[in-house]
Amino acid sequence: MRFIIRGAKHEDRDELFRLAMQAPLLSLQADKKQLSDRIENSLKSFSGQLPPEECEYQFVCEDLATRQLAGASSLFGAYISRQHPQHYAAVTTTEDTQHFTRGVETRTFSGIGGLLVDDIFRGTHYKLGSQLSHVRMLYPGIKPERFTKTFVMELLGKVDAQGASLFWDCFGKQFTGLDFPEAYKRIAANDRTFMEDFPVEYDLPYGCRKAFVTENSCAKSSKGSQHLAKKLGFTFQNRIDPVDGALCYSALTQELLPVKNGKWYTVKRGSVKGDIALMAHVTKEGEFFGALAHCGLQGNTAVIRETICAALRLAEGDSIFISPKC
Repeated sequence: MRFIIRGAKHEDRDELFRLAMQAPLLSLQADKKQLSDRIENSLKSFSGQLPPEECEYQFVCEDLATRQLAGASSLFGAYISRQHPQHYAAVTTTEDTQHFTRGVETRTFSGIGGLLVDDIFRGTHYKLGSQLSHVRMLYPGIKPERFTKTFVMELLGKVDAQGASLFWDCFGKQFTGLDFPEAYKRIAANDRTFMEDFPVEYDLPYGCRKAFVTENSCAKSSKGSQHLAKKLGFTFQNRIDPVDGALCYSALTQELLPVKNGKWYTVKRGSVKGDIALMAHVTKEGEFFGALAHCGLQGNTAVIRETICAALRLAEGDSIFISPKC
């Protein structure tokens, strides 16, 4: 076992900044002040100092060989809420047109933030995207009271090499005159006032057929996340973000595979031939530690090697949440 998934600490800020510089996300911008604030909020979230709807959990993947970060991702107690509504367009497709009906979702839903893997580990046999994606989802199994019954997530719509969006050019730009990079910059700053110029209903004409939305309309950089999301149990809701064309997905929390198949075991230190599984636990202080690692399951006991126990801060007799490898 070379990697562990844990909650971010303040000393991770510069490493998170390095990762964010590779591919900034709406939930992880390359801004050191924002990153410091995000880590502080995450620490308070994991330790239970904030109400569930205010919690944002920042996870990092640590390379035990170098002590550097190899990836990052996040979970939100309330990705959507009355205070943070989701603007969407419901999509209806006919033979010649696509019809969009704008709406605003204000019900509270927990959600998943974007996932980043260090450039040097992308496409390697470690499959860190899968490890990080699946291990973080053990947390709702450990602390179900902190999340809603449904999880949501969004996948960025298609953009070209210059950062332009064909969907935006055929839709939003028609009403605002803004280029896509400017519109995206504004939503990253939580400014959606320009959407007041959008119509409530709109038919994308045949001439914009290349901009028609399908489940394959996510950005190339999001294809891996889409595969992982569907593997976890998320399904496309025929809704998109009316700005960037992001695809909206959802899943019942208890049906997400790491949660659905997870069980509690008592830790026993030792060496036994076993399978690779997803495993995680939370310390008394609220710290999360997880990994994809070997363990031997004997009834309600999980036999785990000493080195793995040390990396995950596990003591004999601790409880650990384990789910089969997805």
